[in-house]
Amino acid sequence: MATLIFLLLAVLTNPVFTAPTHPSPHEYPHPANGVCTDYTIKEEVTWTRNIWGLPKIQNNYDVAVQLMGMANVNKEATYHPFSGSENVTSTYELSGTFCSPTKKRIRKEETVLLATHGGGFDRRYWTSSHKPEEYNFVEHALDNGYSVFYYDRLGLGLSPIISGYEAQASNQVELLAKIAHGIRSGKYTGQTAATKIVLVGHSLGSFFSNGAIAKYPDLAEGLVVTGFSYPNATDPARITLPISQSFQSARLDSTRGDAYFGFGDIYGLTVGFFHEPLDIPTIEYTLSISQPVAIGELTTAEAITLASPKYKGKVLIAAGEYDLILCGGYCADRFKYGVQKDVFPGAKIETYLHPSAGHGLNFAANASVFYDRIIDFVDRNL
Repeated sequence: MATLIFLLLAVLTNPVFTAPTHPSPHEYPHPANGVCTDYTIKEEVTWTRNIWGLPKIQNNYDVAVQLMGMANVNKEATYHPFSGSENVTSTYELSGTFCSPTKKRIRKEETVLLATHGGGFDRRYWTSSHKPEEYNFVEHALDNGYSVFYYDRLGLGLSPIISGYEAQASNQVELLAKIAHGIRSGKYTGQTAATKIVLVGHSLGSFFSNGAIAKYPDLAEGLVVTGFSYPNATDPARITLPISQSFQSARLDSTRGDAYFGFGDIYGLTVGFFHEPLDIPTIEYTLSISQPVAIGELTTAEAITLASPKYKGKVLIAAGEYDLILCGGYCADRFKYGVQKDVFPGAKIETYLHPSAGHGLNFAANASVFYDRIIDFVDRNL
């Protein structure tokens, strides 16, 4: 416990480093091995809005107060950021890209991997232009014959800016479901007929992907959650979820509007997402594409219903061996609890522990092996 608090303080007290947070379209190159189309996604969703009940966040001291509240092990009793909730209908725009492989493989392109990034990044998490042969997940999937749809979540990347209080778990889950329906109907796939869908998420994106499957069990044939697992009630690393929120939320980010938090600096990013031996150019690249995270996401993600008793598809749960955020730095025992079987009692479940990796699996030194494991899972099960 003391070690985790020390790491939290180390992240929050480092000098501020400001990474670009409002990128331009030319920073999103398409993979060379794909036929890609950019889409502006405009969808209406009905969702549950949590109404912010605390004073609005004005400065980094206010950020510190929120972080202390979120990281408190007794936060259910002490931290109450909302004054109530209401059901609302809203229309949002998102920016996304669909790619099908240039080399087709016996209709494998009709299986679409729908990728949702986590906190601290946008869709470039899936399409690294730094050493793409090692770190570009989309390129890897295309090489293996699969199509990929990847997008910027609410308020991030090339998606229009909205209030950080407005970007919440409920509307993210509903938007993901709408995108999946659009893929299934051909709305977002051009000439490719999507016959199967696999939801692929990382970290917060795994929360949203799991939440979508729990609410809409027929949404996809497969689910891949990465940087994610299901702790039992006595797991000492249960505290690491609020700690993870703090790793991703070191400073108020003024470039995205109100209530967005960004990494404090490159060292905070390193502590939260990497494991030694460190590849400094790769860490520098990930910081250059980093994005802030909304207070609304951080304070509502844990309220998502993950239990998916009606889901009958295939599930892969993957974590880094030394994920500090997820497991307190040691994930080798995490899957032995079997909690994943309670979450998905009707599904076929596989687990994978990626060796020598931290939380940022896509930028681990052996990320291509991790990608191979995902592809193998899809090959065998779909």
